[in-house]
Amino acid sequence: MLNESYVPQRVEKKWVRRSRFEIWAEILETCARTSRTQSWLLRHVGLKTNAIKEALDFLMTAGLIEQLPSLDRDQGEFQTTAKGEEALTQYYQLVTKYFLQE
Repeated sequence: MLNESYVPQRVEKKWVRRSRFEIWAEILETCARTSRTQSWLLRHVGLKTNAIKEALDFLMTAGLIEQLPSLDRDQGEFQTTAKGEEALTQYYQLVTKYFLQE
């Protein structure tokens, strides 16, 4: 499971901490649009190597993301599964319903 510590994210020139749910959602959303390599996710999601590996392992174990076939495991691409897209939709519905103020 992902480390309990939060990872900073740069927003409006300020660093804020993201929960593991926000990190997982960002990975699922990114990989739903197009398959991405671990290296690409590492740079664009803003996680360290161990953190991205833990997140991807968790998401794969949960069946929310899959690694597309590749000769090189470290360079294989990841794609969000149908189950992952459903989880992402439900996550955003909960956040919108209970945590965003109108």
